Amino acid sequence: MAAGVFRALASLLAALVLASCRQDAPAQGEGQLPHGHDAAVLSLLKARYGAPAQLKGTWTQPLDDPQLDPARQVQRELCADRDITLADGRYRMLAVCTRYLDATPVELGSSDFIVLRQATDGTLGVAAELPGRASGSGGRPGAVSTLQVGAGAWAYQIDDELVVVGSRMRDRAWLVFDGGGTVAEAGWLRTHLDNQNAIDCVTTGSCRPGTLDLDFDARPDDSQPGLRYWPLRVHETGNGCTGAVDAVHAIAYDPAQSRYLVPARMQLEACD
Repeated sequence: MAAGVFRALASLLAALVLASCRQDAPAQGEGQLPHGHDAAVLSLLKARYGAPAQLKGTWTQPLDDPQLDPARQVQRELCADRDITLADGRYRMLAVCTRYLDATPVELGSSDFIVLRQATDGTLGVAAELPGRASGSGGRPGAVSTLQVGAGAWAYQIDDELVVVGSRMRDRAWLVFDGGGTVAEAGWLRTHLDNQNAIDCVTTGSCRPGTLDLDFDARPDDSQPGLRYWPLRVHETGNGCTGAVDAVHAIAYDPAQSRYLVPARMQLEACD
């Protein structure tokens, strides 16, 4: 459903939130929205995904895309839900993951990313969203988590894996939200790459010496916590195209592009 639908929900969200705020609630930690906002979030999910939507657990429903087979079933869940605070206000980061049932091994899943903002009167509104982002395999989207990536920024992190004839790959991507009106595609890198599944390994039962087997452990570097955007610290280990490697790299975030400046060698598919 388009962003216009969310605007149409504003009055409903406001009424639900104001009603729920009258209820007694336990004290919340800094950066958390009052628990009563769950009613407004659930109403939003039901308006977007239908009556089966819920805050906890999965729900199954037929596809709602008229261009696709209406009899096909999908399974959805609220796969990320995080309360955050930025300099300009308080937000709630949501993600809804969609798994396509009876999918082929190469079929992707999808996720909708929605950031809500708490207004000064306590009501919620949509601050930014990125719908229908594809990832994963076998119809299942990549694993979604949330993490702080700077003094003024948070991100959705997506981890997924692909096994093909010839190689196995694991990827990690980031979608950054910094209080602006977008959830920005901020780049990706391989967290693992090997050719253990190479055809010669499968047919002979043993791999050639010096086979490709690389790991890139990527994490936000918060050693300077006051920076608005933290760089990524990447520890590269294993056996690469030119031999054994054990090195640490820093990857800067470019606010002008809203992206991490990931070098091509960290998006490697195979050796030349």
